[in-house]
Amino acid sequence: MDDLDNDYDNVPVAPGHGEHENAESDDEQQDWRMLATIGSDKKSLPKRGEKEYEPTGSASDRNNVDESRQAMYTALNGERQHTSKVHISGIWYPHLRKAKVLVARGPHFKSIGKADSSGTIWLLPEEVIYLVERGSMSLYNARGDLKISLQACYAACLGACQGHERYLVYAYLKRLGFIVQRATSFDESGEEQVVQKPDSCRIGRLWKFLLQKFDSFCTGLRRAIAKQIPSFGPIICGGVWRSYDSIYRELQIIPFYSHRGSHVTPKSTVAPFKVAYNVWKPRPSFKKSNPGEPDFRVVVVNAQKDKMPTLAQAGALLSTLPACHDSTSTSQERLREGYKNVIIGVVDYGIISFMTLGDVSFGDEHIYERHTANNRLSKYHSTKKR
Repeated sequence: MDDLDNDYDNVPVAPGHGEHENAESDDEQQDWRMLATIGSDKKSLPKRGEKEYEPTGSASDRNNVDESRQAMYTALNGERQHTSKVHISGIWYPHLRKAKVLVARGPHFKSIGKADSSGTIWLLPEEVIYLVERGSMSLYNARGDLKISLQACYAACLGACQGHERYLVYAYLKRLGFIVQRATSFDESGEEQVVQKPDSCRIGRLWKFLLQKFDSFCTGLRRAIAKQIPSFGPIICGGVWRSYDSIYRELQIIPFYSHRGSHVTPKSTVAPFKVAYNVWKPRPSFKKSNPGEPDFRVVVVNAQKDKMPTLAQAGALLSTLPACHDSTSTSQERLREGYKNVIIGVVDYGIISFMTLGDVSFGDEHIYERHTANNRLSKYHSTKKR
C-alpha cells in the first residue's frame, strides 16, 4: 500500500479539480464489501463501483449493510505494510526533544529535518508525529529496542510542539502541499521585549513635532491673511491652487494612522501572539539551507483560551515582522495586503480557520495623484487627436 502513498507534500492542490467527484462520494453511502475481495497479493485499491441508492428497509439491505460493516472492520484490522525502499526508522531522544533518523530515504527530507556537522539528520517533534501519523516512519525509544506506537508518539512529542494546536496547523499546511518550518520565535514565551533604537526614534519624533508646528503656523498665517471664513465653509482658504493634487493634500484634515510614524510600547505582546511557522509555497528550487523570505508567517492561537489580540498586541506583533511591500509595489497591493501582514491560525476544537492581520495605512496612499496623472495624459492625447 505504500507504493500508492507517495509524498505529495510539495504538490499544490489544483483548485476545482475533482470537486464534483468529492461531492458525489460524500453524498453516497460507502460500500466497504469491495475491500473483502482484496487479497494479500494485490497492491492496488479497487475501482469505485456503481453508486448505491437509498435503502428500502428490506432484509437484503440490512444484510448488505452488515456485510459492508464487517468488511470495513476487517480492512481496518489489517496490518499496514511498507516497502523498505522508502520506509524510515528513527530514534526518539526525550532530553533533546528530537528524533535521529537512522537512514534517510524518500523525498521527505527535501523540506523537513536538519543535518548536523556529522551528516546525521534530526527531526523536530511535529515532523516526527507527521511522519509516524502518515505511516512513513517507525519510531523507537532511546535504546532502540522498543517500537513506539502512534499513541505513545503523541504523548512524547506533543508537549515539545508547544501544544496540540500548533501541530494541527503544521500538519494541515503540510497536507495542503506547503513547506513549513519553525520560526525563530517558536520557543519564545512570556512578554516580548521590543528592541528599538532610542536615538533614532527620539530624533524622528522631534522632527515630526517640528514639522507639525510649522505646518500649523503656516495654516494659521494663511487664514489670517485671507478674508473672514463663514462658519459654514469653505474648509480651506487662501493661496493659489494650480493643481488638484495640492487641493487634495490640503483636504486631509482628519488625522489618520500611518505605519511610518507608529511606535510600539515594550512589553505589550504576550504569548501566544508570536510567529510560530514560516510557510513557503511549493517550488522545486527550495533549499533548506537558504529558504529565502517566507511567503506567509503563521501565528497559532487556541479559540477556547485566547482572545483576539488587542491593538497594542497587534502592533507589537507586526513590529517584529519585515515589510512585505516597498516603494516599488503598487498602491493596490499595499492597500490589499498591508505594509506588513501575518496570518493567524485559529484552532477551535480541531477546526482550523485562518485570517490575515495587516498593517494598512490608507492615508499614506495618495490614489488621487495617480488618477490626476492619468487624466492629464488622456487630456493631452485628446488634444493631439484634434
